[in-house]
Amino acid sequence: MKPPIHIENLDFSYGNISVLEQVNLSISDKEFVCMVGPNGGGKTTLLKLLLGLLEPQAGTVSVFGENPTAGRKWIGYLPQHAHLDSKFPVTALDAVLMGRLGKTRGIGPYTRIDRAMACDMLNRVGLEKLAKRPLATLSGGQRQRVLIARALVSEPRLLLLDEPTSSLDDYVERELYDLLLELNEELTVVVVTHDIGFVSSYVDKVVCVNRQVRIHPTSEIDENIIHDMYGEHVHMVRHDQEHGHG
Repeated sequence: MKPPIHIENLDFSYGNISVLEQVNLSISDKEFVCMVGPNGGGKTTLLKLLLGLLEPQAGTVSVFGENPTAGRKWIGYLPQHAHLDSKFPVTALDAVLMGRLGKTRGIGPYTRIDRAMACDMLNRVGLEKLAKRPLATLSGGQRQRVLIARALVSEPRLLLLDEPTSSLDDYVERELYDLLLELNEELTVVVVTHDIGFVSSYVDKVVCVNRQVRIHPTSEIDENIIHDMYGEHVHMVRHDQEHGHG
């Protein structure tokens, strides 16, 4: 099987501003990886290159051995700021069903299979009893679970999440990462986050992005590496938890 992510000698710039330089990265099937780095370091740009939304000036990007445009059919994506209009009358189930758009047809009503899969995914994230609840009435953690279900209903093999726990409290964050750890038994999971101390007990390795990319096993991450990456003194806060992975 081709690796979910394989990048060789990638360069990317916005005009004359270099964002990523000589990036080499390979992520294997069913790895759980976190991506860290300072704001503006290139993390979200790297995700957009994987999704085929941007093209590199040099180098290659492949997703399961295909170019990103072809390979993104295998990607479930949770963007950093998913826009949810609180006035739009959509239920949790409606939101999950949106993940089926374009999967089996271009236009037309949802099929019974679509609805069954959407209900299954809500069950998978523990929200089956809230299927008919208006999305606007759900808590922040519940909405994030709905959005993960929306990503899962597209039948991905790779899950990309851009800061999925921002603005969530510690308890909800822990619940969400426990869910991702469970999903990782079947999928490759890549999470962009600033909270490296929290996720270090969940992930296999850490991808540090600051124009260039450095890859570290979780056991190697310490305050010196974080200082080199962020350019300032950063404490690693463990949140007093332990999770064995593997």
